[in-house]
Amino acid sequence: MGGRGSFDPNMGRTGGIPLENRKYSEIGMIDGIKIIQCDAFRNNPTTTYSNTSNTTYYSYSKERHRIEHIYYFRNHRLVKSVDFEEGRSPHVHYWNSKVVGRKRHDKHNTHELSDRDTRLMNNAIKWNNEHGE
Repeated sequence: MGGRGSFDPNMGRTGGIPLENRKYSEIGMIDGIKIIQCDAFRNNPTTTYSNTSNTTYYSYSKERHRIEHIYYFRNHRLVKSVDFEEGRSPHVHYWNSKVVGRKRHDKHNTHELSDRDTRLMNNAIKWNNEHGE
């Protein structure tokens, strides 16, 4: 998993991220969904890019020692994020541009969680409670 601009479709059939460009690593899994953390910084300042075309990730904050986001990718593009940071109301943002670039907490792009979002968030909160510091 890499940072912005690290995905290279020339790296094989499904593309890939060269090792020198990888900024994220897998620290665990919940029901087959990877939990990733940013290795380059203490917190996850940007969303990862996926080297799997259609996938979902949990995003772990090393700074806060907890999962705080769920990212949904389709065709290597971030299409939806779920934010459930401590002290904030859980909500969804949709990403519909070719470049990740919506304004953070845009009041016109804040939506309710779907049943699946809620289920995944509850799994993450349970994991946080079991693995927290």
